[in-house]
Amino acid sequence: MVQPTLDLPEWFVPLPHGSGHYVPVVQNRSGELSALAHASAVTWAWMTPLVELVGPRNNSKAYRHDTVKGWVKRTAESVGEHPFFLDVLRMRPAHATATADGTRPVLAVIYEAARKRKLRFVPVLRLSDPRSQVQLLRDTALIDGRGVALRYPLLTAALPEGRTLESVIKESLRAVEVEVTGADLLIDLAYLSPEQDICAEDIIPAVDELAGFGNWRSFALLGTSIPSMLGGVITQGTVGEIPRREWELWSDLRQRGPRRMPSFGDYVIQHPNPPQDGGGPSMRANIRYTTGNATVVARGLGPVVTEGREQYRELCQQLVDRPEFAGRDYSWGDEQIADCASGMMEPGSNNAWRGAGSSHHLRRVADQLTR
Repeated sequence: MVQPTLDLPEWFVPLPHGSGHYVPVVQNRSGELSALAHASAVTWAWMTPLVELVGPRNNSKAYRHDTVKGWVKRTAESVGEHPFFLDVLRMRPAHATATADGTRPVLAVIYEAARKRKLRFVPVLRLSDPRSQVQLLRDTALIDGRGVALRYPLLTAALPEGRTLESVIKESLRAVEVEVTGADLLIDLAYLSPEQDICAEDIIPAVDELAGFGNWRSFALLGTSIPSMLGGVITQGTVGEIPRREWELWSDLRQRGPRRMPSFGDYVIQHPNPPQDGGGPSMRANIRYTTGNATVVARGLGPVVTEGREQYRELCQQLVDRPEFAGRDYSWGDEQIADCASGMMEPGSNNAWRGAGSSHHLRRVADQLTR
């Protein structure tokens, strides 16, 4: 029988700054985890990440227990004692994982490994979760005492016929035995394509409706403007910009004064879906650098496999020479860019530059919110 925790404070709050807090969605790729590991104490004070553990592309076989524990170990080394939301991507939560006692659902193994490392994670619930997964989330909420985070895809959600959104959400929370006051609502807009005509005026009725369902422990709006492929958006061999529509949308929403203002969240400098492993043989080198209202992208010319990693040095030099460059001491990522540009360090892989761009982005958004 599952016993509820007795040693965790009832006042556990993952987003202490309310609408001024930041929820970055990061995948457990080496670069993004490095960005979290190198984030300053000031940046951490204003952010609570949603970490997605990404499964392998070929998942027809049972996962190895050590592999899953390795995912959790690397996550632990990046987040430390900081609270975070924990979700999975590109894997079925019930996917078999081989253990000494037979096979178990991968999500159960993840939660157990995270608990052994004393990670302060909040599990993520979806309205579409099957009953077996809901039972596991219920047990986890009772054991750890941190409630759940409901991730709601605002633009793609479909309700069962004859049901209201409020009834569906409250039924889902009852199934995991968590009150609204012990739950976080993550309104997920996912990718906002340039062809998608959406503004704050369009979503404020839904935000107000969701806020009216109860006193959510925290409330966040997630989204990104980063496409899955840069081709067609940024010409290779150039430096271009992608408008940060998610930031503009959230800022406009704040000006309109909704019933409850959600915290800001984004996918840092990545598309919601994971990139190909290793980037693929045709990948062009690129470094992404966040400014106030745009993501500056310095993109290489020709595939990395033929042009080599040395082109990253040229891209770093292009960024350092721009007026938007914040300086070497701004973040760990800025230090990496400046040192590569000056020849003090060797160019790394695409994962390394994903980490550098993510590091700068985390600091930039934290600064925007504190102001």
